[in-house]
Amino acid sequence: MKTTLKLSTLLVALASVFTFTSCMNSSDESGYPTYSSYVTITGDDVFGYTFHSDFGATLKPTSASVTQVLPGLSGSNVKRAYVAFDLASEAENGKELEKGKTYEIVLCESYYANYSIPTFSTIYKTEASDSLVTKNQRLINVNKDIWAINGYANAQMTISYDQYKAFAMNAFYSEEDIDVENNKLTLNLYYNSKSDTHTGQATSVFSFKLPENLAYNFQTDTITLVMKAMTDYDGSFMNEVGTCKLAVKDFFTPNMY
Repeated sequence: MKTTLKLSTLLVALASVFTFTSCMNSSDESGYPTYSSYVTITGDDVFGYTFHSDFGATLKPTSASVTQVLPGLSGSNVKRAYVAFDLASEAENGKELEKGKTYEIVLCESYYANYSIPTFSTIYKTEASDSLVTKNQRLINVNKDIWAINGYANAQMTISYDQYKAFAMNAFYSEEDIDVENNKLTLNLYYNSKSDTHTGQATSVFSFKLPENLAYNFQTDTITLVMKAMTDYDGSFMNEVGTCKLAVKDFFTPNMY
């Protein structure tokens, strides 16, 4: 059955931490894709797509495989995805892929991959946006292994939701969250189910666009990113849920092509 890119905010269960996996060779009888990765997507169906992988390599998928495996990508606003692929050169499949290098790839159909990652903006909190605090609801869980690259901060979270209502989610920060002296930035997670009745529970990786303007505040190549969220049962306190290193260049989404 053909795999399509899922463009709704349907939540899907993922692995508990970010990984770049090297699986079985596609020439094996199993037919499994050799590689998979989270990616930031740039380009279009006219000039071609570029997938900037979260393990640091640049992936150039063939147009034919994009059309076959991700037919919903064209015309969509998908910025982040989890994809499965082989190298275009079959003889090289199975080798370890290296950070900083560019590879021609063929996207592969997979039951466990080829879907969009829900992406949200990051908001600067002013007094006018106090609702980011007063209407913030508890997240059931945030996996501590957060990561940030290619313009996005990422975390796997478990939420309760009402399947008949669209929830609200963002990251936010205020001036006190920008610690230039210690080269640290704190992002706070905001979630509101928009409902008093929760009919479901789901786990997904969520991506938050990093605020590019803050890159110019820091005079170092790498900073510490801290993520906080409301996870206590009282729903009244923001807890630190994860930290990671963030290269200042990764505040920015890579070039389009």
